Amino acid sequence: VVTSSRNVAFASSSSVPGSLGLRMSTMSVEPPTKEVSEADPEQYYGHTPSRLFEGARPIHVSEDGTRQYGLYCPNVDLTKCREFSAADVEEIKVKIQQARGVLTFPNQSPDLSPDDQLFFATLFGEAETHTAAKGMPGYPQVLEIIREKNAQIVFGEDWHSDHSFQPWPASFSFLRATGTMTPYGTNNTQFAQCIESWKDLSPTLKNICLNLKVSHSARKAYGTPDQGGHKKNSLVAMQGTSSNGGMKVRTDKPLLPDQYHPVVITIPETGEEALFVSTTFTNGIVGMTDDEGNAFIRYLQELMTKPEYQFEVAHEPHQVTMWDNRQLIHRGLVNDASSRRIIQRVSVSTGARPQAANPDLYQPGDELERQEHLDELNQQAP
Repeated sequence: VVTSSRNVAFASSSSVPGSLGLRMSTMSVEPPTKEVSEADPEQYYGHTPSRLFEGARPIHVSEDGTRQYGLYCPNVDLTKCREFSAADVEEIKVKIQQARGVLTFPNQSPDLSPDDQLFFATLFGEAETHTAAKGMPGYPQVLEIIREKNAQIVFGEDWHSDHSFQPWPASFSFLRATGTMTPYGTNNTQFAQCIESWKDLSPTLKNICLNLKVSHSARKAYGTPDQGGHKKNSLVAMQGTSSNGGMKVRTDKPLLPDQYHPVVITIPETGEEALFVSTTFTNGIVGMTDDEGNAFIRYLQELMTKPEYQFEVAHEPHQVTMWDNRQLIHRGLVNDASSRRIIQRVSVSTGARPQAANPDLYQPGDELERQEHLDELNQQAP
């Protein structure tokens, strides 16, 4: 939040050192009133604001200035996350919603460890152990994504929301770039904002979507062809992106059965609504034929990924990027295979299934059946 009248630098496109690989422009931002923001900051923020976001700036601003996505936060030292106060954590929760779902924390120390990454992540939920892919040795909740030099396929290169095939999908993900990376500005992560795309749908299409449930499938993403896996899924990517067994599928647990989630969900922190589908992890609409459902999913994703809803995050070594899977889909771009690349991801969940935007979507019997199924899966979980 800007507290004085000034011009603020925002990122648009092109490459300039020290500016996220993006061109800088300026636009005027009106400050909140002095009476509210300075005389009583607790009243304005809901709590005493922390100093973590000094020097922060948006990652992307549309050419007409109407859309701002993401926040670049250069002064947050995550090796000190154990010292964060309750106000610090609350401010991060507020900022990520204001920033439309993405915060980046550059300038991290090479000494930032998986323990630090896990501790920071668990300030926002329970760290998940991936149900299909093996984690790092000693850190089962940390998924190490390895892409070897000259690999032709990349894990996560198609649009998706992390772990949406679980009954309790990931709420937030935390991606740490290691010291082994391709040149800055290459192989960025691309996001699409699903609150904004939902807002722009016609009332007729919104009404249709509000009454639909979509099937999210671990089998489609991590299964073999005879299990319903598609030809370029995450299993194939894991086999094709890393050598020496760097990424492995878990064999100690069967793949989860398909999960039905609302096509339109509500973000609990803000009450905003968002589309919750992706071609990577969804394989049909409840009540439609396979052809109808998959065609409808592809159509929705085309609307969700229009250029005006997209933005990219570049990764410098040791940077951590945090995003909200409930309001975004994302994919890894593939434009430089000149060197090895290793990133590490932790995802957390609030332990709740997605909240339907339509309160009448589920009947009481449906809720009981889903809860019984969730209890059974929780008993099977490691």
